[in-house]
Amino acid sequence: MLFDAHTHLNFEKFSDEERRTLAQEIEESELGYIIDVADCVSSAIQALKDADDYDWCYAAVGIHPDHASVYTDADIEEIRKLAAHPKARAIGEIGLDFYYGTDDREQQQELFRKQIRLANELRMPIMIHTRDANQLTMDILTEEGAFSEERKSWFPMRPGEGSVMVPDARVQMHCYSGSPEMAEEYVKLGATISLGGPVTFKNGKKAAEVARRIPIEFLLSETDAPYMAPEPLRGRPNKPHYVQYVVRRMAMIKGISYEEASDILTANGKRFFGIED
Repeated sequence: MLFDAHTHLNFEKFSDEERRTLAQEIEESELGYIIDVADCVSSAIQALKDADDYDWCYAAVGIHPDHASVYTDADIEEIRKLAAHPKARAIGEIGLDFYYGTDDREQQQELFRKQIRLANELRMPIMIHTRDANQLTMDILTEEGAFSEERKSWFPMRPGEGSVMVPDARVQMHCYSGSPEMAEEYVKLGATISLGGPVTFKNGKKAAEVARRIPIEFLLSETDAPYMAPEPLRGRPNKPHYVQYVVRRMAMIKGISYEEASDILTANGKRFFGIED
């Protein structure tokens, strides 16, 4: 069984028929669970509809930094209400993205801080998007208490290396693109590193090194579909069940079987998002 810890079945450009076709493909694959991730209020509503429609689908609700210049406090309140849905399992994806410039840098930070505070108030996992803002993202998470001892006390301990139980802040670093050293620091703080298509790329040496250095107990598998398709499907629209290629690559890096990697990464995902079925 496989777990896609970050995907977008709710993608706004999908027609209802395309979404149903993707769902059928998921049901015919090894994929057992997906987290359908929102980037705004409307996509959060669709993600929760998907979660209602399919047993294997759970949702993350939040506002992406791309919307920092247009969001309102009413949007934050709507996310709060949507987060009460029983299949809403995280606040996300939230964070910082300075790839296209920094005209809205202050607004992004404000939106990010508000949603971390919301996740803390609701005692929910947090799903982080960060691009070209690695250190600032870590700084803000730390300042807002995302790695505080109080927050860690809200969640069960997680297995670490050698079956030692360690604190869990329930912070997912989605499609992690930072350095291996920063990934190690995040894990020490209580975060979980999520890897997708780039770990399979021929030029994805940094992601592969992260997969090598971070114990598998602190990793998640994802696609970020319909974006960032893995090898050998790079350049095509990504699909949730393509997470198998990510898991195969992670298994190869770790020197374990595909089946063992699948089992561990699925258990990690279920634990992180509080899925008990």
